[in-house]
Amino acid sequence: MNKKLLEIKNLTVTFKTDEGLFNAVEDVSFHIERGEIVGLVGESGCGKSVTALSILRLIPSPPGSIKSGSIIFRDKDLLKLDPKEVRKIRGRAVSMIFQEPLAALSPLQRIGQQMVEVLQLHGSIKKKDAWRISESWLEKVKISDAGERMYAYPFQLSGGMQQRIMIAMALMLEPDLIIADEPTTALDVTIQAQVFKLIREMRQEESSILLITHDMGVIWEMCDRVIVMYASRVVEEGSVSDIFSRPAHPYTKGLLKSIPKLSVEAGRLEAISGYVPSPFHYPSGCHFRDRCPHAFKRCSEETPPFVDLTHNHKAACYIADKIISNTQIIANNT
Repeated sequence: MNKKLLEIKNLTVTFKTDEGLFNAVEDVSFHIERGEIVGLVGESGCGKSVTALSILRLIPSPPGSIKSGSIIFRDKDLLKLDPKEVRKIRGRAVSMIFQEPLAALSPLQRIGQQMVEVLQLHGSIKKKDAWRISESWLEKVKISDAGERMYAYPFQLSGGMQQRIMIAMALMLEPDLIIADEPTTALDVTIQAQVFKLIREMRQEESSILLITHDMGVIWEMCDRVIVMYASRVVEEGSVSDIFSRPAHPYTKGLLKSIPKLSVEAGRLEAISGYVPSPFHYPSGCHFRDRCPHAFKRCSEETPPFVDLTHNHKAACYIADKIISNTQIIANNT
């Protein structure tokens, strides 16, 4: 059996605006295996959410369009399926926990109506049974007075409850792939921990998760493997231990250095110099070169190819080997 549940190959997504045309995602490739939790990390605007929306064919068109590439899910290219076939996959085989639950939930329908609709859309189930299943899922995600909450409108619930409802709706059809797009951005730290614990407990053993975040702490706690994006491109990929102990791309190294530390000796946080470039004016060659302390002439002339460093660890940098060596020397001396 093929271990790869999802494989994205050379995906490029463009957006046409009044200012012109730009690539939100450029030549992105990665895969997710069955039962694996993969983290997709990077700064806001780097293309994480656009990549996720492309998987479900939810890119608004216009202004967006998938220019090239393929998205293979269970041996089928989702980009070649007709809209009806894709709708059958959404929710049933691939579900998504959106970043803003209040924006994803309909303000005009009660919670129970929305959950029942999801169940009935993907199976021949009586409304009474769908209502019972929905209520039981609210109980599973630790919502008190579940029967009463079924009659509530989204705006009557707290942000934490809204997000728990989104998790219930995403998991109750037992999908093969769960896409969690910044699922705890608007929640306090205590609720964040509870939400991530719920996601881990509620998913099936064979279910895979694509977790989109900018929080490296969450990546460390939740993920098996990490994909790092910067300015529309994937720049590094590897296991959690590889990325945290042996980062090979200057951008990944900068992200790790910016993580707050509790020790007194930690001192001031190190910031990545410069600014994220405009998508209308990405630098030639490596998109990170204007902010990179190691950039040289070749970085502006050619796009760096991926260098295989170890098994499943690769980086798009001409000096990836040297960066890893320096990181190991520093680690051995501390």
